[in-house]
Amino acid sequence: MIPIGGRVMHNTMDEIEALEAVKVLKPRLVILCHYNCAGLFSKKLNPADAQMFKKNVEKMGIKCSILSSGDTLNV
Repeated sequence: MIPIGGRVMHNTMDEIEALEAVKVLKPRLVILCHYNCAGLFSKKLNPADAQMFKKNVEKMGIKCSILSSGDTLNV
């Protein structure tokens, strides 16, 4: 699992930093976390472009999964 929502809040990596981490770690599967969370006064806390991130991870030949609330993943 890799956090990608640090573009505004800087409490995690942003998409570009997370892509660099994926290049270094070379996992078989990446699962996104800590992005586009609902906030008290904001529609999206920790905004991130999950589709762009997934596309770039898959260009590296690595499987990437974007899960929604209630989704499951068998590994």
